[in-house]
Amino acid sequence: MKTAKNISFFAVLSLILSVGLTGCQPDWLDEQPLSELSEASFWNTESDAILALTGVYNGSNVGNNSYNNELLIMASATDDSGYKNGAVGVIYSGYLVPGDVQVVQAIWQRAYRTIFKANYFLENIERVEMDAARKEALIAEVRFLRAYEYFYLSVLYGGVPLITKVLSIEEANNQRRNALEEIVDFTVAELTAAAPNLPASRPENEKGRILKAAALAVKGRLLMIHERWAEAAETYKEIIDLEAHSIDPRYKALFEEAGENSSEIILATNCVAGLYGNAQNQLVYHPDFYGGYQEDNAFQGLIDAFLMTDGLPIEESPNYDPENPYDNRDPRLYASIFLPEYTVFRGKKYLAHPDLTNSGIASLIGATGYGWKKYVTEDYTGDQLSSGDDIILIRYAEVLLSYLESKLENGDAIDQALLDKTINQVRGRAEVNMPPVTETDRDKLREIVRRERRVEFCLERLIRYMDIRRWGIFMEVMNRQFYGMKLTDDPDNYTDFSVEKTGKYRGHYKVINKTGSITPAMALLPIPQYEIDINPNLEQNPGYN
Repeated sequence: MKTAKNISFFAVLSLILSVGLTGCQPDWLDEQPLSELSEASFWNTESDAILALTGVYNGSNVGNNSYNNELLIMASATDDSGYKNGAVGVIYSGYLVPGDVQVVQAIWQRAYRTIFKANYFLENIERVEMDAARKEALIAEVRFLRAYEYFYLSVLYGGVPLITKVLSIEEANNQRRNALEEIVDFTVAELTAAAPNLPASRPENEKGRILKAAALAVKGRLLMIHERWAEAAETYKEIIDLEAHSIDPRYKALFEEAGENSSEIILATNCVAGLYGNAQNQLVYHPDFYGGYQEDNAFQGLIDAFLMTDGLPIEESPNYDPENPYDNRDPRLYASIFLPEYTVFRGKKYLAHPDLTNSGIASLIGATGYGWKKYVTEDYTGDQLSSGDDIILIRYAEVLLSYLESKLENGDAIDQALLDKTINQVRGRAEVNMPPVTETDRDKLREIVRRERRVEFCLERLIRYMDIRRWGIFMEVMNRQFYGMKLTDDPDNYTDFSVEKTGKYRGHYKVINKTGSITPAMALLPIPQYEIDINPNLEQNPGYN
């Protein structure tokens, strides 16, 4: 467990900032306008610059350790998982509305607070007397943090106001939305400019600060979303050529405190138990059977995406046994999901069938029998609401799979050497050890890569959310009935809970039926109504008026 002796730069200074600085107003760098800061006493030394840098990190999408409702709701806006009390029209089930303050308004305001702080930093940093190279590195960090907010905003809302200087309240409240293309071009340019001045690695006492690969990886994400495949491939190749990151032989431990120093992790929010802790991993998502809140529950479709150990889907493998559906599966399934009447955790078999327990499906309409296991640590004994588990935002595995996908979609040659350098490194980590991919047919390989992304990054922040939208399958995968575990072999005579009567999921628990309630407009979030009320120049996204 992290202690005060090895707390990171980011965690310590974020704590200082969060409790207020004696030399400045408590909300310094958090509000506009910023004229209250003493111009005569600040922006003089490198220490001032570091303190201001910390103000930009604090509360940003990189520095935010309080993401409970956001992760829950965004996960429910995919085909992988759903809210424990889910229903059509419920915000926690992914039905976002303009008046929502927990996600729609919270993300918007967090992003623009960070952007305003970044702009203030960039307008004043040249006044500080310090080593020129170190100053350029600080500027690069702040340009990244600002660009990351614009990346996030563009993915969720589309075009948004592009603000690159400190504004007065009047100016801020009269902004209009820029075209999405302008946001994308600006963000790509900022990330491109920042990358050369960021280090490939950092010492332990700078853990949590931005790396060169992070700037390139976010740039790659954005280029892929907008199908700029050749540029994306070149960007990911830059990361690979850095040789600063590698695939960890472990999988489950990556998402626990034990794995947070892995070279596979490119970008993460640094959390410190009891000080700047993670309030979700050890309590919020795992099953109530083990004392968790069970806020989100994996759907059957995600479970079915995990291959058999022979590398074949369950529909094709001769080793698949419907009576023992969890035997001989990709080891990432066991690391990521609590499986009903199968997983043994803390010496106790996980029970989910309502005939066997009063928890889960028996008491929660959105339960599926499948719990989130990826983030909970089996031997954890600390404060469940303040663990030291870092929040991973980007891993090297994403770089390798994205590089392959970009090459594939760009029409580049695909050979075994490329597969071995990318997808087979991910599948071949010691703890996973799935059979290597040898398929080079483009259409077949595309489906393999997409399945691999779903499995490798299951339940991780924003990845599936982005993928189903950029692949153009949002309506196909979301506008449907979702299922949980199988409850009976005799659905025609089973009356305890609603189950499917026919087809592939015959006998499975019917969780939430989103058929007819999902529209193409829901691929984007609405603009917060609060912001429109203040600034009528902001146009609402289609479908939310």
